[in-house]
Amino acid sequence: TTSNSDNMSNENEVGENVYKDLIGFLDANRSDLRTAATEAVIAVVDRDGMTNLIRHGVVKPLCKLASRESDDTNDQSNTNALTALLHLSSNGPSAPQCVEDIMDAGGVQRMTEIALSSSRSPSDNDGWRKRVNLSLALLANMTRTERGAVEFVGRSVPDEAIPTSKKIEDGEGEKKLSIPSRPTLPLLLSRFLSDTYVVANKEDEEKDKEEKKNDDENGDDPYQHFAAVLMNASQIEAGRKFIMRLNQEQKLTSSVLQKILPQLCSPNPTRRRGISGTIKNCCFDTDSSWWLLNEVNIAKYICYPLAGPEELDVDDKKGLDPDLWLEGPDKVREPDKMARLFLVESILLLCASGRKSREVLRKQKIYVILKMTDMVEESEDVSDRINECVQFLRRDEEGTEEGSSDLVAQEAFYGEGQRLALPAPSASTEVGVDNPEKDYDDVD
Repeated sequence: TTSNSDNMSNENEVGENVYKDLIGFLDANRSDLRTAATEAVIAVVDRDGMTNLIRHGVVKPLCKLASRESDDTNDQSNTNALTALLHLSSNGPSAPQCVEDIMDAGGVQRMTEIALSSSRSPSDNDGWRKRVNLSLALLANMTRTERGAVEFVGRSVPDEAIPTSKKIEDGEGEKKLSIPSRPTLPLLLSRFLSDTYVVANKEDEEKDKEEKKNDDENGDDPYQHFAAVLMNASQIEAGRKFIMRLNQEQKLTSSVLQKILPQLCSPNPTRRRGISGTIKNCCFDTDSSWWLLNEVNIAKYICYPLAGPEELDVDDKKGLDPDLWLEGPDKVREPDKMARLFLVESILLLCASGRKSREVLRKQKIYVILKMTDMVEESEDVSDRINECVQFLRRDEEGTEEGSSDLVAQEAFYGEGQRLALPAPSASTEVGVDNPEKDYDDVD
């Protein structure tokens, strides 16, 4: 028995030394050692192994290595470190702890800086694109949490910054220092909307559409995961203010929301999914439904991806925006289930915002698009949401008790614990958090 205990003790000691050596190699001066160490971390795929890595403190040195710049263009250790962090923060039971550790190591600022970096040389373009892609995927994972979203928006939107502070200790006790913020969110947005950084759409136009549809994990579109970051940022009020705030540009008044709506037609499903979730989050704002429906004409943009190639009757076309049926048999319906779900739930939220909103949706013949979509919908979740929308839009509200339709709509949607389209599913698969939203249909 004593011998067995000694053996177990020796095995534990050896295991501890292995992790210590691994962490030491991550900080080595030799690039080959750093690269080998990161490859060893990436190779760990079992849950216990990933948990042990996180428990032994591998996250902090990986964060430092991810930010480390090297003059050697063949040095892949910083890119490997980003890959390892994304792997650990997206898989296994310890993924939430990994996300917390990344944020403790200044991950939000580190990933933002990498995303806004520039390629060091033409030969490094592919590596730079991959690092930007991984950094934004990590930023999407971090902003899935409330802490991450608050920190990101607070740092990146100074005008709307959420008060954040960090504590330090000195001889007189504990003091607070405010975290400096820069307008990084507008900078990231400009890169996200620019075609300059997208390779696939320019150089691979002949690429098969089906293959292209699933090709969203490489560096051809390095800013694709910003859609998920924006979706997560819109879970908090400051993020939604940034997205829906009107700005004067060249005698035209516009908002970030209006700028990102064309992304619903992007060939990249990651972009479409994130923007669909962002729209849903914006539809939660009680005071914005009139502006969304009448000024932004949001219903047309929501319905366009849901419209398909089906031939419509003349009566159905009357009052329906021509953009929703002019393409005829060439029109392709949104293939991504999550994007369709977010879009249909956006309509449902608008229905729940009051009778005036439903009247606008009826006049725009939104029911026609929902009916056609439901005929071919394979997802039960999406179909259920469509059915709820149809019930609200087709109900004859005349003669009913005033406000009863609003109450039914509100209870049907919020009674099941639905909430913001959070977290974004771009870098992880888990979607949804139970946190019922407050009734916002006070005034019709």
